[in-house]
Amino acid sequence: MQGIMRLPLLVAILASCMIAGCRADQAVPSNREAFIGGYVYKSLDTSVDRATDHELDRLTLQADGKYVLVQGGSTKAKTEKAGVWHLAGGDPPNVELDHYGYPIRVEGNQIQLLIKDDLGEWYQKVR
Repeated sequence: MQGIMRLPLLVAILASCMIAGCRADQAVPSNREAFIGGYVYKSLDTSVDRATDHELDRLTLQADGKYVLVQGGSTKAKTEKAGVWHLAGGDPPNVELDHYGYPIRVEGNQIQLLIKDDLGEWYQKVR
C-alpha cells in the first residue's frame, strides 16, 4: 500500500524535473568559434513586422573577427554593413558588432542574438 502512495509523488517529481529542464536556459558558449557562421532574421510578431521587410536580412560572423550585415526586403531597401565583431561579457553576454551589442540566448541547438527580445526579434544560427 505504501508503494502505491509513493508512485503519484514520484510521477509528480519527475514531471516537475522534466518541465524545469525544458525551460532552463542553456549555457552560452564561451569560445568565439561557436558564434562564427551565418544567421537569419526571425520574428514572432508577423502582424507588425512583415516578413517582406526582412527577407534579405542575414548576419555573417567571420573567423577573422569581421562581420557582414545585410538588411532589407521587397518592401524595404537593401543595405549592407561590414565591421568588426567580438564577444563581450555580461549577464547575458553579448555579441558586439562594432559598438552595438546583441544579447545572446541559447535554446536547444540554436544560438540567438536578440534584436528586440520584448518584440520577439532575433538573428538565429542553428548549431
